[in-house]
Amino acid sequence: MKKNVVVIDGNKSEKMRTKSVIAIVLIVLAIFLLYNVVLIYVINKNFADEVSEFYRFNANTIFSIDKIFFYSSAGATENAEKRAIWNLDLYQYTDIAIYINNKSDDKLTNENSIKELYIDNIKFGNVQYGTPSLYYKNINEFGKCIIKVDEDSESDETTQSISDKLDYLIVNDGELDYSKPQMYADCSSPITLEYVNKDIKENQIISDISQNLTYNGSLLRQSSIILSTIENYVSFTIHLTNQYDQKFIANVYLDIPLEDTITGETIYDGSFTKTIEKDNYIKFYRSE
Repeated sequence: MKKNVVVIDGNKSEKMRTKSVIAIVLIVLAIFLLYNVVLIYVINKNFADEVSEFYRFNANTIFSIDKIFFYSSAGATENAEKRAIWNLDLYQYTDIAIYINNKSDDKLTNENSIKELYIDNIKFGNVQYGTPSLYYKNINEFGKCIIKVDEDSESDETTQSISDKLDYLIVNDGELDYSKPQMYADCSSPITLEYVNKDIKENQIISDISQNLTYNGSLLRQSSIILSTIENYVSFTIHLTNQYDQKFIANVYLDIPLEDTITGETIYDGSFTKTIEKDNYIKFYRSE
């Protein structure tokens, strides 16, 4: 006669351990999910608050750049006295005038007049030939080839190299000293800068003496400089503060103009000009 062996709750301990592990995993997952839900909520709320604050600050456009004028040409420094040939170091330059619209057609107020202005965060693209840099430009010398590209030479009163930051002195009335970065509080004077691409070609020999040597963009053609090899951009940030101590910034990105593919005009003709004119082309956004 067979004896039946009955085991009561023989695997109970194992089942309990399994259930405990599953419960712990579920609890951990629930905590993890809850943490992420809370984290996402906090991030979204903070972002929404920032966006709301941003839109509250910028419900109306107080300052904008509505016009930019460019004048591009080229020049050279002589390495030898004039004779049957010329030995030159070539550079290309573009003068830039930036006009800020403070929307003061009706009335100048503390909100749309400025007390501080500076430029920083200057960056350039990569060029095949040359070394780009940015300068303050005396508006009285705008469009003239007057930049001193020799770093060992004494700086003149028409230009000022910008290394990290360019501070403007804000003037309420009287005459501006254009040899220095100064600007009227009502934004009636433009920001004037000069982009220079130095050392495009060193010791360039020009032996064609059938014509007088002219120091302008035609030197690039005579030296067989292909324009695509010196195409570039400059970007920077303009910071300004109004009379209410509200701070605004504008991120400016400018392609250096060398030619017009539609009209066929180029810097090879001696100089090349371009004007960008558009309402609120670059807006200043209030940061504080």
